[in-house]
Amino acid sequence: MWLSTLFVCVRIALVAGAGLLLLNSPVRAAEGGLSNFPYGAQTTYAAFVPAPGTTAFYGYSLFIDAGSVRDGEGDELPGVSVEVLAFAPRLLHTWNSTFYGWKLTSGALTEIIYAGVKVPGSHDEDLGPTLIGLEPLYMSRTFGAWTFFHGPLIYIPLGSYDPGKLANSNVNYKAITYQGSVTWTPSSRLDVSLNGAVEFKDENRKTDYQAGPQASITFGVGYKPFTDLHWDLGFSGYYTDGLTDDEVDGVTVPGGGRTRKFAIGPKLVYWFNPATAIVAQWHREVVSENGTKGDLFWLECAIPF
Repeated sequence: MWLSTLFVCVRIALVAGAGLLLLNSPVRAAEGGLSNFPYGAQTTYAAFVPAPGTTAFYGYSLFIDAGSVRDGEGDELPGVSVEVLAFAPRLLHTWNSTFYGWKLTSGALTEIIYAGVKVPGSHDEDLGPTLIGLEPLYMSRTFGAWTFFHGPLIYIPLGSYDPGKLANSNVNYKAITYQGSVTWTPSSRLDVSLNGAVEFKDENRKTDYQAGPQASITFGVGYKPFTDLHWDLGFSGYYTDGLTDDEVDGVTVPGGGRTRKFAIGPKLVYWFNPATAIVAQWHREVVSENGTKGDLFWLECAIPF
């Protein structure tokens, strides 16, 4: 899984205080749309893992410039904006053993986030650790030009959480995601990748908020136009939607609270060798309901050792 995981739990979490002014409900504003799984990250050779018996370092950075927050109808909530800067180091190791031809890979990561939130008449920010991600076992296998990948991710929150604050750097709940990826490489020049995932979330014990499962589809296409195969040009994006309504104390929140988004943008990769690269991509969110709306700027790297 080449560009696999930056856990962007801040995508909605950081607008926690908007509802204090706009909805008169900090619980609804803080919880609606929270997600640990990084829809939008798995865009380049998404089903690929390190070679058997080797380990790879993956570094992820993300800047989110969300100039607006949208309600369940996609309408802008006036005067609210969010800025986020996130960093996540990660290690993946592929074992020498296989299971009926399937490669076995394990890994872990952590994340730190700075978040700034502005609402009319107020501003808040937070900086701190967000979570640790445990990746106990992935399975992957190649059949001709097709490579398949699947496995679970376990999220454990880190740091402090204050339901009365405008900005929080973590979501204050555990979660499990199951994901699957497929990558099609008909030649050494072309990569077409698709990732599908569903995140199942625990209840936030400080707010009694139970968010419904969040599904996502991430896509990416890259092509190496030059003979040296160093530069890879393409596009990427994602679609995400809530599968069920959110609840507080067993009661469905007004409007259901489901987050729906679609984003797309350009992607540029520079390959130092077939396993080492730097990736830059920009995603413009063109559809957003129950969430922030803005631009996401990614800078990522993969370094085997």
